[in-house]
Amino acid sequence: MAEQNPKQDPFKPAQPHIPGVPHSASKSSAGATSNGLVAALLQPPVVLGFLGTFAFLIGISVWLYSRHPVKPIEAASAPTETAKPASAPGTVTILVAPGEIATTDELVKPWSSKRFDFVDPDTTLTVPALVVHLPHGGYWGFSLREPFGGCHLEYVTDLKRLESTYNFKSDHPMVGDPCDYSVFDLTKFGPTSDNAVVRGAVVHGTALRPPIAIEIKVEGHKIIAARRE
Repeated sequence: MAEQNPKQDPFKPAQPHIPGVPHSASKSSAGATSNGLVAALLQPPVVLGFLGTFAFLIGISVWLYSRHPVKPIEAASAPTETAKPASAPGTVTILVAPGEIATTDELVKPWSSKRFDFVDPDTTLTVPALVVHLPHGGYWGFSLREPFGGCHLEYVTDLKRLESTYNFKSDHPMVGDPCDYSVFDLTKFGPTSDNAVVRGAVVHGTALRPPIAIEIKVEGHKIIAARRE
């Protein structure tokens, strides 16, 4: 005898029964609909449409990649020490005094000169200074800061510029004050404010005294700036 109400397989659910339609007809209708849909999708125009859309998407992807290529991920490298910039060719080293500021080999020619800085031991004030090889032998040092102000004196070796800028003619270099256009002659002596006498007499302009002197000593080939006036 056939089993009543057979148990349904949970993985094969029963198809719904439409009233008035035989069960077998429902299956046939469903199969026909599925076959018709597949046949419609396989029509040449539909297939060509899918292929065209796919090709269009591929083209867009290639174009976007060409404009914004993906950069490969680089392996992290160990940090390297930053190289220190090399000194520019021709850079002049400014020596600091008291102490050695030059050698006699550097200042062989008369009127040759060299820049240095002088630090006052009492005030620790640093002032720019210059040493000059005098034409008749010996060396003279002086501060490039004017005695009663903040103007920076200059050593003028261009005699044409000395005449055009300072309105003063000379046959040898001079020291000039570009603030008041005073001119100082290192071959001549002039009085200071405390009645001392130092090189750099005022030969033109309104300056009150010669540039502040710095004592220069020579030890062998070393030129040493010893103390400031």
